[in-house]
Amino acid sequence: MIHGERVKQVREMHQMTQTELADVVPGLSQYQLSRIEKGGTQPDEETEALLAATLGVSGDFFKRQSVINLEALSPQLRARNRLTQRTKNAAMQWAKLVYEEYQNLSSSARSIPCRIPSMHGARPSEAAAKTREILGFTPSEPLPYLILAIERAGITVLGLPFKTENLDGFCAWHGSEPIIALLSDIPGDRVRFTVAHELGHLVLHEPGQAGSAIEAEADAFAAELLTPRSALAQVMPMRPTLSSLAMLKTQWGVSIKSLVRGAREIGVIDQERAISLYKQISARGWNRQEPGHVPREKPRALRKLMEIHYGDGLSTTAVARGADWSEELAMKVLEQHATAEELPHAPIRSVSDHGSNVIQLRSRIAF
Repeated sequence: MIHGERVKQVREMHQMTQTELADVVPGLSQYQLSRIEKGGTQPDEETEALLAATLGVSGDFFKRQSVINLEALSPQLRARNRLTQRTKNAAMQWAKLVYEEYQNLSSSARSIPCRIPSMHGARPSEAAAKTREILGFTPSEPLPYLILAIERAGITVLGLPFKTENLDGFCAWHGSEPIIALLSDIPGDRVRFTVAHELGHLVLHEPGQAGSAIEAEADAFAAELLTPRSALAQVMPMRPTLSSLAMLKTQWGVSIKSLVRGAREIGVIDQERAISLYKQISARGWNRQEPGHVPREKPRALRKLMEIHYGDGLSTTAVARGADWSEELAMKVLEQHATAEELPHAPIRSVSDHGSNVIQLRSRIAF
């Protein structure tokens, strides 16, 4: 017996309406598909096979009972007013798919409690400073990496093989477990800001909170986490230009636009100069893709769990069979998660509560 909600899950992942899916499956009507998704009827074997092939899973995937429920928390959006409900549903269904496999494989590794603090109601700057300390970074250094640090501090980060113009990522909760989901094909500087922004939500806000005020707080948290204002004041040129800001971008791993905002906030430039720089950025076509290289970070944990479970010679065939996915889907999910060779080489450290001694963080898994 197949579960109708599974058919609905993968249909929504591909942003298809019932009519659109029925139109590409021979012999299937929208009415029949609706009944299948609601559990009112079962498809015949041929229709089941066609649905699976069309949606990129195996027939056995439909037989799995769905047990994952994620509660979304204020997605990090670049154009909230243009994000459709269909796109929101697709992003959440992709997250459920990838997280379910993460959960299935988690018995292969030792888990640890999340070490990121809950600081509901705190000032974003104070919360960011505390989070930096917990992650093992000093108050004044550029963060050489962020995703690996927060994975090792107990937050689940998922890479989704899904992209859209109006969404970079979002955070969610599964019970008491915090999750950050990242969409694909995002430039490195935007990846880091998205992760820092969503981390701000997890630290500062309760599940279900929404609105422009909490988005502004998450932005402020992200800016302070990535570029502490006291540190930025020490390195910001007195008369910043786009060229000098591009050099700072490669050092601090944040966008030029973010640095313009930082320069305004620390008083190096006034609002008029900030507007002038923003206009120059727009005139050069840098709103979508700025100059200055920032490596694109990927989460590591899911791929490492797969390596533990399936062996070092990880193949898409093994992953596909284990998850009841197509090989193409398995390959796309794997591509969103870092291999060992793609990890940063610098060690992660944590400052002891009893002094300045450096100790190793405990890992959720051996990365």
